[in-house]
Amino acid sequence: MLSSFYKKIYNVVDDPSLDQIISWSKSNNSFIVWNLEGLEREVLPKSIEFGKHYLKFMTELKFYGFKRIKGSAQWEFGHEYFVRGQPELLVKMMFKTGMKRIEELAAIRRAKKKKAKAAKAKAEAEVENRFQQLRI
Repeated sequence: MLSSFYKKIYNVVDDPSLDQIISWSKSNNSFIVWNLEGLEREVLPKSIEFGKHYLKFMTELKFYGFKRIKGSAQWEFGHEYFVRGQPELLVKMMFKTGMKRIEELAAIRRAKKKKAKAAKAKAEAEVENRFQQLRI
């Protein structure tokens, strides 16, 4: 089942009545926010998933796999599976983003486990050292 965020952002970007605020880029695989005030006033209040302010919206975009397009003078965001006229690709986008999050969480867990193992080894060495001092 496709997340409502993906559907809603696609529909907002695809809505020609909002082109003065947010629209597809010329490449058709990214979108541009043309008017931040209009975005906060006209678009964000219509969807709880977007947040109330553009900074929260930008955070949500990152969470859902969008990347800021560098070199653009505007607020431009894209993803390889966010393509004009191809909403069926949103499922791939959601899957890829979800898998990336799972991989990131697994890496965090591995790092925590490694740190805990090192702390345990250090504590055991300290106990052994103190034990040896008591024998003397």
